[in-house]
Amino acid sequence: MTPELIGILAVGATLIGVGATMIGLLLTFRRDARADTQALRTEFRADNQALRAEFRADNQRLRDEVNAGLAEVRNGLADVRKDVQALTERVSRLEGVVEGLFVRRGDRDRHDNAA
Repeated sequence: MTPELIGILAVGATLIGVGATMIGLLLTFRRDARADTQALRTEFRADNQALRAEFRADNQRLRDEVNAGLAEVRNGLADVRKDVQALTERVSRLEGVVEGLFVRRGDRDRHDNAA
């Protein structure tokens, strides 16, 4: 073998070794990237589920607060209705008293005129 041929074979073997090493590194990087991607997907799904559960809980608390507030408003309106009914009765009594005073006075005037 000539020294040139030995040199060419040595360079070829070196290039094959480097190429194999590069392929091995690429495959390792690809495997690691897949594993990282899978881990991120799993983490994302877990975070997404946690956020959904938190959102649902917050939403339910808000609904409960709104329903409690509406119940208070309804109770308040019922109290207002009772107060308005009581006030209506009082005003009716006062109107009756006032009308009674004027009717009696009118009746007295008639009796005074007749006498």
